[in-house]
Amino acid sequence: EPLFRSVLLTHGDSVTAVPDEFRIIAKSDDIIAAIDDEKRSLYAVQFHPEVDLTTNGRKMLENFLFAVAGCRGSYTAENRQAACIREIRSAVVSESTRVLSLVSGGVDSAVCTALLHKA
Repeated sequence: EPLFRSVLLTHGDSVTAVPDEFRIIAKSDDIIAAIDDEKRSLYAVQFHPEVDLTTNGRKMLENFLFAVAGCRGSYTAENRQAACIREIRSAVVSESTRVLSLVSGGVDSAVCTALLHKA
């Protein structure tokens, strides 16, 4: 079964040409969906591999993370949270130091504020 069988393309953007060193490895009709330059280990996708509408998206991400990028799979949200809290504590030198956090309503500022509170 081909890995790039059915993908969810992004917001109407499209790639119309690729540099000579790259090859097209996936298309949706006439739209370029993925390219690579294996000699330099460069890969690019113009779709969302993380969504359920992309068949084999999880496998694509696993291939990239473990076979290409060399990740080990030991990452957990708890590890990342603990590392962030340690970093915040080292930057905020004393108990009397105050940190102002503004929350925009987005995920990034909300997570940052929650981590600051825990630290």
